Amino acid sequence: MKDNQTLPACEPAGVPLQSQASPPHRILVVDDDISIRQLSIQVLSRSGYEVDAAEDGAAAWEALGADRYDLMITDHNMPGLTGVELVKKLRSASMALPVIMATGTLPQEELARSPWLQPDATLLKPYTIEEMLRTVKKVLCEAENSAAGSPPFMHRAMRDNKIAQAGEPAGAPLQCPTNSPHRILAIDEDSDLRLLYADALARPGYHVDVAEDGAAGWEAIQANRYNLLITDNDVPKVSGVELVRKLRAARMALPVVMAAGRLPTEELARSPSLQLAATLLKPFAVEALLDTVKNVLRATDSPREQLEPLPDWRSQPSAEDLRL
Repeated sequence: MKDNQTLPACEPAGVPLQSQASPPHRILVVDDDISIRQLSIQVLSRSGYEVDAAEDGAAAWEALGADRYDLMITDHNMPGLTGVELVKKLRSASMALPVIMATGTLPQEELARSPWLQPDATLLKPYTIEEMLRTVKKVLCEAENSAAGSPPFMHRAMRDNKIAQAGEPAGAPLQCPTNSPHRILAIDEDSDLRLLYADALARPGYHVDVAEDGAAGWEAIQANRYNLLITDNDVPKVSGVELVRKLRAARMALPVVMAAGRLPTEELARSPSLQLAATLLKPFAVEALLDTVKNVLRATDSPREQLEPLPDWRSQPSAEDLRL
C-alpha cells in the first residue's frame, strides 16, 4: 500500500459494507511486512469482512488447514514459501479458494510456465485502499457466481487427506465433483498438467478425472462413462495412439483430444480410422483448452452412452471438421 496511507473516516465510494443479512466473508492476508498486515486487517475489518493474517506462506498453509476462508490475499516474495508455491499447494489439494496476489513484482515467468497457478486478480505495490477493496469485492462476487451449486471448500477434508492429490497412484485418478453431465478423463505423465486439467476444467462445471499413464486411463475408461478423453501421446505403459486404438477396437465412440508436445502425425496418417476429435500442441493456453473442449463436446453431444456398442464410431468429427 502507499506509504503513510491512513484509514479513511468513511468507506470509498462504490465499495459498500457487506450486507449484515449474510455471514461475512472470511479473508486470509499473507504478507511478511507487519505494517501491511495490520493495515489490511484494519481496512478489511472496517468494510465488514472477517480477517486473519499470516506472516509467511508456511503459517498461511497451517491456517488454511485449520479454518475455512473465502479469499486469500498474498504477497509473492516471502521467506520459506513464496506466494506462487503457496498457490501451488492450494491447487495440489484441489482447493478452489480465490487468490489475489498483492506484490511488488509479479512472478511473470513462473506464471507463464504454469498458467494453472494464475491468481484471480493482482495488486501491484504500492496500491491504494480503494484499489484493494474494489479488487476484493470483484473477486468475491465472481467466485460466488462461478461457485453457485458447487460444494464449499472443506478444510477438514484437506487436513485428513481425503482430497485426492495429483501424485496419487495411477489407479486412483483425481476427481473433481461437479453438477455437469459431462465427464472428462485427462491423461498426462506430468503432475502439473494433471492439476491444470483438474482445476481449469472443473471451473466451468465439468466432472474431471485424471490418470498418469495409458494403462490407468484404460482402466478408468472401462470402469466409468466419459464424454471426452484428453491424452498426451508420450505417456508410460500405453501411449496415446495405442489407447485410441484400443478404444476403436472396442467400438467406443469416445471423442479424443490429443494434447502433446509432438503429435504422432505419421502414425495418425497411417491409421486414419483412429480419427481424433481435435489436437492441442503443448504448451497451450488455458483458454485454448477450454474452447477446444467446449467445441468438441458441442459437436459430439449425443444421448448415446459411451460404453454401449455403437454402430459406427467413424461418425465422430475430426479436428479438420472442427477447425480448431
